[in-house]
Amino acid sequence: MVSAFFPLCGCGKGTGTSVEAPTATFPSEKAPSPSEVAPQSRTEPASEPDWTIPQQYAGQLVRKRVRYFPRKLLALTFDDGPDAVVTPRILAALAEHDAHATFFVLGRQAKQHPDLLKQMAAEGHVIGNHSYSHPSRTSPQEAGEELDRTEAAIEDAVGRKPRLFRPPYGITDGNLSHLALSRGYTGVLWTISSADSRPIGPDVIAKNVIHTPNPSDIVLMHDGPGHKDTADALPRILQELGEAGFEFVTMPELLRAWDKWQS
Repeated sequence: MVSAFFPLCGCGKGTGTSVEAPTATFPSEKAPSPSEVAPQSRTEPASEPDWTIPQQYAGQLVRKRVRYFPRKLLALTFDDGPDAVVTPRILAALAEHDAHATFFVLGRQAKQHPDLLKQMAAEGHVIGNHSYSHPSRTSPQEAGEELDRTEAAIEDAVGRKPRLFRPPYGITDGNLSHLALSRGYTGVLWTISSADSRPIGPDVIAKNVIHTPNPSDIVLMHDGPGHKDTADALPRILQELGEAGFEFVTMPELLRAWDKWQS
């Protein structure tokens, strides 16, 4: 489920290994029936994307995909933005391919570029909380400030509160993650890393995502400052995986699809 080119990385560092927060659970693996694998049409968002999260994921940490999921859905996620140079290119590529994604924004970036958050929401994407300043560790008080300031920046821009949280560096055992989950956020890690947190070039970034993805994988990418290579790689990713039958959905869409399949 993970790219064969590089190990998982979280915004430049490895994920935390100690997980005290509750983790989302899934049913035992089963082969899909023919009716379950029948193609399903995508429901386009209305005037605003649907940010609804199934109740079973509230306050939970999602860190793995549902195996043997019958639909070829992929959730592209972008961290550390928005950026005035990179993010518009990401949005343009997504629009060209009728793809939707989830943007885990930093509060300090969101505050500088509220128009980009407005564009994300208007074009059917979902926005999540990635902290204000991307700290590795915080005190309980600092954790509250990081979440509150980012939440306020998002709400000021688009009039909606985020319900998704991605911990900086993938650290799940710190005050920031514990507080977010206790507030009912759904914590989201990833199952495929593009490894784009270091300069590896657009070709390698594209290969890291395109190489044998599985239905319902969650892809880690970045649209923060300096990630021009990711913007260069994205059109190829969307083209090749789209031709392979994958559909690019937001995290709430993916979680709702999982919830429906499990019920």
